[in-house]
Amino acid sequence: MTHRHSVAPAPSPDPSSPTYREAYSRINGVVVVGEGLADRHFRRLARAIPEDGAELLRLGAMEGRHARDFIGCGANLGVRPDAALAKRLFAPLHALFQVCDRTGDLAGCLVIQCLIVECFAVAAYRAYLPVADPYAQPITAAVLADEAEHRNYGEQWLQGRFAEMAAAVAAICRRALPVTLQILQAVAPDMRAIGMDPADLVGSFCELFEQSLVTIGFSGAEARRLVFRSVAAVPLG
Repeated sequence: MTHRHSVAPAPSPDPSSPTYREAYSRINGVVVVGEGLADRHFRRLARAIPEDGAELLRLGAMEGRHARDFIGCGANLGVRPDAALAKRLFAPLHALFQVCDRTGDLAGCLVIQCLIVECFAVAAYRAYLPVADPYAQPITAAVLADEAEHRNYGEQWLQGRFAEMAAAVAAICRRALPVTLQILQAVAPDMRAIGMDPADLVGSFCELFEQSLVTIGFSGAEARRLVFRSVAAVPLG
């Protein structure tokens, strides 16, 4: 007779423990600062693409509401977001966006905000949702639905101009993807502390981002090469 040995599930993290609260502060900071930067990026894009200005301002306002909602999630647990750390982590990516904005590289701006940042957000919120506390769960689910709309804007804009933008898209991917994944690398231990799996998040992000690249016009093989080289350069440890 064969005996099956069941494996006990890992215990759920305790939101009241100091370890959880410290980790949550850093994760919450990354989320809040990321949403705030997204608001600023969409406002910049509204000036750069005036024909879509009203739509882009609407998307930016949604991101601002997300930031406020996630501040509330932290407050519900009695935790303040570590905004100082998050600003340092996001500084290189934001600087890349600013360079693209100043030089008129709309493809770069849209890839950073609408593809990289939004795919990263969707992957992160999907990973967080199963372990979120009861207060944060409905907020996270609502934000997830919004982020898909933001990603769609960038995909459609770039898809319509793919022939002229393909080289610029590939170039910014090579620069911005490693910078983005370094943010995750920095908070990977904190993600584990609140019950998330960083490796699953990276896998989800890569899948989403490859889908976006294929949607705008790259072949599946081209999309995989662009993503794989960046991910391989940033081990999670």
